[in-house]
Amino acid sequence: MNFPVGEKKESFNSEDFDIGTYIYFLIEDKFTGVVRIEADKKRGEILIIDGTPSCAFLDEKAGNRAIEDIIKIKGVIDVYFLERERAEYALHWYRDVRENPLVSWKPTRKRDLRKEELERIKIMNSLGIKKPSEDEIKKILENEGMKFLVKN
Repeated sequence: MNFPVGEKKESFNSEDFDIGTYIYFLIEDKFTGVVRIEADKKRGEILIIDGTPSCAFLDEKAGNRAIEDIIKIKGVIDVYFLERERAEYALHWYRDVRENPLVSWKPTRKRDLRKEELERIKIMNSLGIKKPSEDEIKKILENEGMKFLVKN
């Protein structure tokens, strides 16, 4: 099953942050569109209409059962805008989805992740920049003559 999609809003890898938190921000912004997540031969989609997660599917699962698994996937996320009319049409067109709506799922915001931090993570991912490990940071500080900043 594929929801219709419009213009691509963004595409990134979810390895470094929580998908549920990202969806939380989409809802906060009253987003209408589709979030598509793919990894390891799994593919899930979430349809959001005016900031309300309306339906979701992952393989043969739909509704709340699907979304709990979708937000655990670490992989490529594509986010597409969709006109409200087309989104509502999709919601009514797909019987499996219509019979399994998202009724009780609400995303949670992990930690104090701010939108700015999420944007930074997405930019770093798109450029292939990895977050340095603790050992790498210690080595950099030592090389720059700032070993006194390193805790033992």
